[in-house]
Amino acid sequence: MPSNSFTEDEMRKALGLATSPEPTKSRIKSPIPIRYMLVELSVRKPGGGLPFRFEHKSSSMSSLEAQLEAEKAVRKQGLEVWAVLDIRQIER
Repeated sequence: MPSNSFTEDEMRKALGLATSPEPTKSRIKSPIPIRYMLVELSVRKPGGGLPFRFEHKSSSMSSLEAQLEAEKAVRKQGLEVWAVLDIRQIER
């Protein structure tokens, strides 16, 4: 009787039990750029105090709508808007 010796890995492959490492998923760069409006506000606590910077990212492309969203987020946190510092569109 001929002696055919197989390694354990070869037997596993033959029986369909081989464990192969999962292929790594390469990160595909999106062809669509990510755009949003960054609104920077100077805010303070209702009782007064020193103002501080508040940043809000808005998916809106309208600067007015983005500003209104940011002001709403400030009021929701119980703060007051002191001044609008900057509104700019960011694209990645």
